[in-house]
Amino acid sequence: MKKASPDPWLKDLRRMVKREYGAGWIIEEQSEKIKILRRMPDGRRPAFITKLPYSYGSQTALLDLINRATSSMQDLGLSFKDAFAVADGSPEQTNGKSNWEEIQIRYKKYRVPNFVTEANFNENEKSRIEKCVAIITADRNAAHSGKELMEKYAAAHFQLLKSGSEGRKRALLDAARFLNYAVEECGADSSWLPLKGEKLKAIIGKRKEASSATIPVKPDQLFGLLDSLFDKPELRLAVALVGLYGLRPAELKALTIKEGRLYVGQVKRNSNSADKPKEDRVVVPLDIKELPKEGARVLKQFESGLVKLPTSILSAKTLKDCGAYFRQYLERHPYWQSLVKANQGMTPYSLRHGYAWRGAKYYERSIPHRDLSALMGHDPKTHHRFYGKWTDEKDLIETAEKITAKVSA
Repeated sequence: MKKASPDPWLKDLRRMVKREYGAGWIIEEQSEKIKILRRMPDGRRPAFITKLPYSYGSQTALLDLINRATSSMQDLGLSFKDAFAVADGSPEQTNGKSNWEEIQIRYKKYRVPNFVTEANFNENEKSRIEKCVAIITADRNAAHSGKELMEKYAAAHFQLLKSGSEGRKRALLDAARFLNYAVEECGADSSWLPLKGEKLKAIIGKRKEASSATIPVKPDQLFGLLDSLFDKPELRLAVALVGLYGLRPAELKALTIKEGRLYVGQVKRNSNSADKPKEDRVVVPLDIKELPKEGARVLKQFESGLVKLPTSILSAKTLKDCGAYFRQYLERHPYWQSLVKANQGMTPYSLRHGYAWRGAKYYERSIPHRDLSALMGHDPKTHHRFYGKWTDEKDLIETAEKITAKVSA
């Protein structure tokens, strides 16, 4: 009995696959789905039954599936079956643990170097994605949807991150990007789509209203912080520049050195400043007694390039990102965490406020108000409003006793 001739659409499909991907591919029907086989040089014929209906309408989808699977075999070294499982099936339906780990590998190849450098990815995104995969593939209490993943991630890793903080936001946005990639590029079920909108904001939380006067980092605290960073020279350099020179964290991206002096380019832009750009402003260090001439030392260190700023700060694409990365580095540092815990309301910007405090209260003579505000890059009115109000009981007592010491004697 003569074997029935294949449908015309199947003949066309086989020709297209052969033309695009070479000989050795076999496409046939099984259980009303398209089955793919491949003749290997060693004689093996691995097979995979796709989810695609055995019909003319599946031609484009099948070509796309083969393209993604062959890319995984070439780029990631996956086997035939694993490559098609990742490309065609939702991870939890096809050997979930191994497939999520393969998606993790593919995701890195997607991000690097198309969107971020490898150093940036390894320093910031890698650990977050690893945490996501660990939650999804856990033996007990694993997440089974994008919503569950984000909730479990927050419960496990947000204890030390303040509500509404940049750290929370970045972690969840990285998780969301990974989940979107799993669904859109790797065939994960749509239940893995991440939370968004108000539901995402609810997990990130809201920032508490800041008080009108930010807590400054006092000299002894700055000394302790710099001392704790002895084995992290890149971060120590960033903290020393911000703390000793009173910089905005974003200004680490806008520094130049001219004739041995440190200058800061303009970082605060609005419609007025865009038309009338300001000249670079000179900044000078306000050293602390425990580290005399430290400002000059770190400036030479910065100028020489022997110690560089942290990778993410150097590669930040925007000034806003630069400030966010600085905050992120500090929030991960144990000594800083202990300072924040002991001083409610302290933030990375407290380093800049510490500069203002030293200029007004630390030395035998106070720096004139207008000079201090100019060094910090704002007008006297702004300085008084945001930097000149903070005081505490200890300051009040010390100031009064210092002024009345001679009379009391």
